Amino acid sequence: MIKHVIFDLGGVLIDLDMPRCLESFRTLGADPSVLLQRPDSACAESGRAKATLCDGLVANGAMDLYQTGDISTEDFVSGIQKFCHPGTTEEQVLEAWNDCLLSIPAYKLEYIKSLRAEGYKVHLLSNTNEAHWVHIAEKHFGGKTEEYFDHLFLSQEMHMSKPNDDIFLAVLEQLGAKAEECLFIDDAQANVDAAKALGYKVYKAPVKYDFRKEIQNILNPMTYTSTITVAEQHLACTVGSGDLPVLATPMMVALMENAAMLCVQPDLAEGESTVGSMVNVSHIKPTALGKNISATATLLSREGRKLTFHVEAHDEQGLIGEGDHVRYIINKEKFLSKL
Repeated sequence: MIKHVIFDLGGVLIDLDMPRCLESFRTLGADPSVLLQRPDSACAESGRAKATLCDGLVANGAMDLYQTGDISTEDFVSGIQKFCHPGTTEEQVLEAWNDCLLSIPAYKLEYIKSLRAEGYKVHLLSNTNEAHWVHIAEKHFGGKTEEYFDHLFLSQEMHMSKPNDDIFLAVLEQLGAKAEECLFIDDAQANVDAAKALGYKVYKAPVKYDFRKEIQNILNPMTYTSTITVAEQHLACTVGSGDLPVLATPMMVALMENAAMLCVQPDLAEGESTVGSMVNVSHIKPTALGKNISATATLLSREGRKLTFHVEAHDEQGLIGEGDHVRYIINKEKFLSKL
C-alpha cells in the first residue's frame, strides 16, 4: 500500500526552459558546455553518477558540485564569471542561472494539497541548488513549503544526488518507510530506474504534462475481473495444449487478457482498442471441469500507449496463476489496415 508520494521538482512540478538559460549565458559570453554534458559521459571517476538535469542532460563540473552542496553559491558564481565577459556581475550570473525556471501550474499545487487531504504523506526529492531553491520556494510556494510537503529532500542539503542509490536509501531511512510504500515521480529515466531497482513504485512523468489521472490510477489502480466456468472447450485435452481434462493454460491466459482488455476499455477514445504484446504468467495449479475461475487484471502503469497489468487467476480453492501482461492502445482502423 502506497503511503508516501515523492515528487521531483524540475520538469515534474516546475516547468523548465534550459535553452533559455543557456542563451542567457551565451549573452554573458559563457559557453554552455561549462554547465552541461550528455548522459553517456555522466559517471565521475569515483563511480558516482553526476546529478541529472532536464531533457536527459546531467550536471557538469562546478554545476554538479553546486547541486550536491559541495561548493557555495559564491564559489559557483565566481567560477562561472571566469567564462563570462569581463565585468559580468554576480547578479547577472544568478539571473541567467534562474532563467530556466518558469512556472508551476496552479492545478499541480492544488493536487499536492488534495493528496495530503486524502491522507498521503507528500514529499519533494530534487536535484537542485541554493539559488534555484531560494527563488522557487519564495516565488512559487510563498515561502510556505510546509503547506505542500511533509519533507523536503534537496540534493544541496543532503550532499547527495539522483540517480545514486544513497539518496533514495536516505529518504527511506528518514521517513521510516519501506520502498514499496513510496511512489516516486520523476521526469528522468535514470532516476526512475534507480528508484525502481530499490523497490520504489515509480512513474516517469512527461514534462509539461497533466499527470494527475495516471498517478490516481497508481494510487487507486483500475481493476477488472472476468469469470468462466470450466467447460469442455476450456480443457487442455480439447485445445491441444495437453492431454488431461484440466483447465488449459492458454485458456487461463485468455481470461487474463480479457480482464485486462475490459479493465481499460471505458477510458479509450472512439475507434481505439488494445492488443496484447507480452504475457509472463505462471500456471500454479490445475482446475477441474465444472469449477468456477476468475481472472483479475490490475493496471500498474501507463506509459504513452503502453499498458502494464498484474494478472491473477483463482478457482474456488485459491490462486491458480499469476504474472504480468502488457497491452498497447491502437487505432483499430490503422491496425487492421496493416493486415
